[in-house]
Amino acid sequence: MSDYYHDDPIEEAPVSRFPSKFVSTAVVVFASVFFFQSTLAGNISLNSGSSIEFGQSVSVTAACAGSENLTVTPRSSFANEANGTGTYYLSSVSVSGIPSSCNGKDFNISFYDSATGSSALPIFTAPFEPSKSVATVYNNAGYFQGGFQSSGTEVSSASGAFTVTFKTPIALSTNTMKVTLQSSEHKDWAQASITGGQGHTCTLLSSSILKCWGDNGTGQLGDGTTTQRRTPVAVSGLSSAVSAISIRANHTCALLLTGAVQCWGINTNGRLGDGTTTQRTTPTNVSGLTGVIAISAGEGHTCALLRTGGVKCWGAGGKTGDNTATERLTPVDVSGLTSGVSAISAANYHTCALLSTGAVKCWGSENNGTLGNAGGGNAPGGAISGFSADVIALASGIRHTCALLSTGGVQCWGTNDEGQLGNGTTSAGSSTPVNVSGLSSGVVAISAGNTTSCALLSTGVVKCWGRNVSGQLGDNSLISSSSPVTVLNVSSAVAIGNGYYHACALLNSGAARCWGHNSSGQLGNNSTTDSRTAVSVIGIP
Repeated sequence: MSDYYHDDPIEEAPVSRFPSKFVSTAVVVFASVFFFQSTLAGNISLNSGSSIEFGQSVSVTAACAGSENLTVTPRSSFANEANGTGTYYLSSVSVSGIPSSCNGKDFNISFYDSATGSSALPIFTAPFEPSKSVATVYNNAGYFQGGFQSSGTEVSSASGAFTVTFKTPIALSTNTMKVTLQSSEHKDWAQASITGGQGHTCTLLSSSILKCWGDNGTGQLGDGTTTQRRTPVAVSGLSSAVSAISIRANHTCALLLTGAVQCWGINTNGRLGDGTTTQRTTPTNVSGLTGVIAISAGEGHTCALLRTGGVKCWGAGGKTGDNTATERLTPVDVSGLTSGVSAISAANYHTCALLSTGAVKCWGSENNGTLGNAGGGNAPGGAISGFSADVIALASGIRHTCALLSTGGVQCWGTNDEGQLGNGTTSAGSSTPVNVSGLSSGVVAISAGNTTSCALLSTGVVKCWGRNVSGQLGDNSLISSSSPVTVLNVSSAVAIGNGYYHACALLNSGAARCWGHNSSGQLGNNSTTDSRTAVSVIGIP
């Protein structure tokens, strides 16, 4: 079997520039509630790049041109709920004065910690986190996109109002003092979610439509065929709108807005979770699974994080974390992880979970430090020690894992024969987390491929390290690097995702770019030619 097509995993990218530590935060009893209200009179073109702001003692009129102006008239409000420990939780945003002609239009919402500040707060929405929170006002489906839900779904007059209520309160380091509302062109652009498999790639669009491209030999594109696609095609047969995606070698899973999960593609070991081992070319329901807020597909198994903070897995024996070596065709509880988990990362031989305390626990097969210095076997071990700060996100490759820290730095552990730990060496491996060279701060998202790792910086720059046999480092070379190098032809990125030997980024324009191996058309540019720098995915947006 060729080097490119062994059945190993890659880690999906976190779905945005911002990590997901608080995605599954349990119900919090808040000590107090603060409301800030202000008057606002502004006009904004639905196709302009201007934005209107509202906050405490702030009133801004945005200069704009063109037709279909949006007028927001006095009153707007937003609520911060504090838990008494220095953490604030943004629960809702209310805006009035939106005319009925704005039905179905898309808006970006950003949050700031001062009335005059220019740097948006990192926000954590559930079940995924777009870099700018996108809400579709009063669309036909009656819900907001991007992790929002609405308290009302109709506008009956020119003075209509809406309230955005967050499914899970957004944890912030400070209370919100200003909000901006910015309209965008009403078209399908890529949400901040893109991820790759062995030979295919998928991204979620602003309409909650999922599109995939590349290898389709086991039906992993979900379009009802096994035909290779060099440009994106829509997944067919999904029972609800999609909120998150996860890919492994030859299967794909989607988290629905309903909290259910559907999977398709190869079904060896029961990794699709439908109670069978039958291959599927269109989505099939994971049996008995509800209340899910995050998913992670591994090689031979898949895991789901529940709203309760518990974890369930299904598939190959020894990988499901239930302290047995028994193959599971439907979800089972991971031993000792029935609550308190905030993120999961499944890989080939191991899976890791991030606890709400910032601790990390792993289980599966040990190899050169894969499970860290406190890993388990068929069930989670103890907490890994040696992190220099709290962990807020995880990304796992074939035999290594990287952690994004609260400081914006990155640390990795596990196998390092290709320099995938990023510490400037190609040692046999490390069971203790090591610092990635030059990335002590400024990182907002991480992703891991087969033996390659990538980081997204707050500047929109992407850096990668590790193996580079197909140009998957994106630096216009085929030279592997044990320290981060800058991906060329990518700027203003908002999300990243690695495949086996390719990687992709979403830009703030909604466009997608990919680089690296392309034998199955996984770069989406209607070719099968490898690229050492990023190329545009056709049809997005």
